[in-house]
Amino acid sequence: MKKIFLILLFSVLVLSSCSETKKIDATVTKTGTVTMKVGEEYLLKTNDGIVNITSNKVNLDNYLKQKISVTGQFSGSTLYVDKVN
Repeated sequence: MKKIFLILLFSVLVLSSCSETKKIDATVTKTGTVTMKVGEEYLLKTNDGIVNITSNKVNLDNYLKQKISVTGQFSGSTLYVDKVN
């Protein structure tokens, strides 16, 4: 009986820790010059290097060859832009 109780107690503790999800704000801002378009992605030249950017919300064609700040979230190595600052 003690063994079953300990297994149930351990299970409850493990499951309760899994249910607590902490929200992580993965929003980043990058500043640089939009140098060119490659397929559906654009290249943003920053002080730290080249960042691949794309957007479903902003028409980035309007910013080619311009210095801009973009805010969004990374998926893999591509920054998905939510807004241009």
